[in-house]
Amino acid sequence: MGKKKLKKTLGLLDILMFGIGGIVGAGIYAIIGEAAALSGNMLWLSFIIAACIALLTGLSYAEFVSRFPDSGGSFEYIKQSLGQKSALFMSIFMIFTGVVAAAAIAISFASYLTRLWEFPSWIIVIGVIGLMAIFNIFGAKYSSYYNSLATVITIGGLAVVIAFCLPEIGKTDLTKLNDAGWNGVVAASALIFFSFIGFEDLVKMAEETKNPKKVMPKGVLLSGLIVLVIYVLIALSSVSVLDWKELANAEGPLAAVIETKLGSIGATGLVVVALFATSKTILSNILGTSRLLYDVARDSDIDWLKKFTTISGIGNAPNYAIIAITIVAIAFGLLGDLKLVASISNVFIFIVFGIVNFSLIVFRYKNRKSKQKAAFHIPLNILNIPIPTVLALATIIVLFGYNIYNLAQGNL
Repeated sequence: MGKKKLKKTLGLLDILMFGIGGIVGAGIYAIIGEAAALSGNMLWLSFIIAACIALLTGLSYAEFVSRFPDSGGSFEYIKQSLGQKSALFMSIFMIFTGVVAAAAIAISFASYLTRLWEFPSWIIVIGVIGLMAIFNIFGAKYSSYYNSLATVITIGGLAVVIAFCLPEIGKTDLTKLNDAGWNGVVAASALIFFSFIGFEDLVKMAEETKNPKKVMPKGVLLSGLIVLVIYVLIALSSVSVLDWKELANAEGPLAAVIETKLGSIGATGLVVVALFATSKTILSNILGTSRLLYDVARDSDIDWLKKFTTISGIGNAPNYAIIAITIVAIAFGLLGDLKLVASISNVFIFIVFGIVNFSLIVFRYKNRKSKQKAAFHIPLNILNIPIPTVLALATIIVLFGYNIYNLAQGNL
């Protein structure tokens, strides 16, 4: 009996919007101030380092998804390389990567909304996660509609920041290190990496994508490159307009940046944009993680997991998986501490990204005599081992170490 299949409704534009939307989400709004505290005026370089390391891992995702266009994403890749048991074990980390990130971003959403409307944060956390779950239950296509709208609004808000601050770029010394020196620059990169969880969610949409073996690799890599440009411009704009110490201490860093140019009206407008940015990232996390749980249950022999393979409702979606992910995300969100929840999420992200790169190295080694290449094949190989993937694994280990350093120093 073959696997049940999800309906293919997504094209390249949908995937690009999911990819850009999943990356340009809460990270740039919630993390930039904390990162500025570590790297000072060199914030832009921290973004470049984080983005380049993420793109190296993006190459691994692009090749894997072109080989195995499956809704399980990393779970499927690890299964093909390291076996079913290893994949099931690692699926715990993968699921918590998406769930805890959604919780962290819901806390950020609540902090933004309470600037406009006084209301208990815990109710907001429950409400926004629940609302994004409802979008998911209506199906991937309807989720895509909201995600596309929110992504356009999010990018529009960032474009306004860049447009008004661009003339100021170069008026401050962008090469000046703060007291933390180069360690601060790399430590900020480790912190910023939280923003790149979008790769993990995006590849889980492969089974619902038309011609995924060609479309998905393009979506992964193009979205990563577009985000790199946006992030660097935002970082340059922010430290050029606002002293990095003020940026680090601001309640809403980007709102504080635009307030210097457009006053309180501009700051309020950017808060509204931030609400769209954070909500759509929650949407993407629930969507991607529910697909992962669905695929794990579909491939598993564990009886109680089989309930999560049920595809039902108006959106022909894995609704039990969506509901389960939603409940756990709400539980983490009710912890209420953004720094704590984001730090937990960061640890999971580094572990998952590291294992995906390691899995591709193992897969390539096992198939080193095969002449059949994937639709997307990473270049620069020695004995069929992709050098960019080896570099990705090494740099992720370094950033993971700096993430632990951040935790130890109380920077997260």
